[in-house]
Amino acid sequence: MTKLNGRWGPYEPKTPTEKAKARKQTSKRQQDQARTSAFLERHKSCANGCGRAVAFWEDSPVLSLKYSGCCSKECEQAIERRQMQGTSLKVARIYLRVSTDDQDLQRQEAIIRSAQAAGYYVAAVYREKASGARADRPELLRLVAELQPGEVVVAEKIDRISRLPLAEAEQLVASIRAKGARLAVPGVVDLSELAASAEGVSRIVLEAIQELLLKLALQMARDDYEDRRERQRQGIEIAKAAGAYKGRPPDLKAHAQIVALRAAGRSIAETASLVSCSPSQVKAVWAAHKAALTGIE
Repeated sequence: MTKLNGRWGPYEPKTPTEKAKARKQTSKRQQDQARTSAFLERHKSCANGCGRAVAFWEDSPVLSLKYSGCCSKECEQAIERRQMQGTSLKVARIYLRVSTDDQDLQRQEAIIRSAQAAGYYVAAVYREKASGARADRPELLRLVAELQPGEVVVAEKIDRISRLPLAEAEQLVASIRAKGARLAVPGVVDLSELAASAEGVSRIVLEAIQELLLKLALQMARDDYEDRRERQRQGIEIAKAAGAYKGRPPDLKAHAQIVALRAAGRSIAETASLVSCSPSQVKAVWAAHKAALTGIE
């Protein structure tokens, strides 16, 4: 602030030296803001993994990290000690998934505590209610996009990550590895650290075994999905033959959304994407709606 004509107003540099200094200070503030934003994109809490909130400088004119993104000086010093000892913080991203809105994710929440107890800093938790046989799950795609080198993707079981056909499941795993991250899933033996410390033929053999175990787990997840679908189909056929099958109750909320979107001029593909259903369902619901209107007229 500076006094001008007897009134206080914003400071305005006048000399070339003052202007250069002001530009430098502005540039530093912008860099601090960019670093803070980048940090917050990756970390939702203390960088030391204690789970507490990140500390900020309260008297700073811009959002500025205190203690290098930790909650306290103690946590900042703990990170510095690990760096001096050559060890690094283990970072995990947790993926929780159920297939339908009626199912509860609560049972899977325990793996968050398990990961923290194993010494992992949980950077983020991704919760999804969608079929594992779909590759376009929004939270899964967000997880892959936000992955950083050295991080670990943790899930309750391999079928939480994927029930896709083997080729598509391998593409998903490859996209995770392409970010420099790896999977850590109970039931799938992780030989990555052992293979990394091995040399020559031993390393080749360990990596081959790891790939085989992962392929086997992914294929078993897909087989289980297809077996369930087949048993469901057989049960429906038996119920139909006995005259006891009434079909799935209509999702009236989804039907109302489809009608509203189509009436607003949305295409069939856009409507299917927005409502998370198939194009054929959109066509059927819209045709039934138009038939009902014709009947009223």
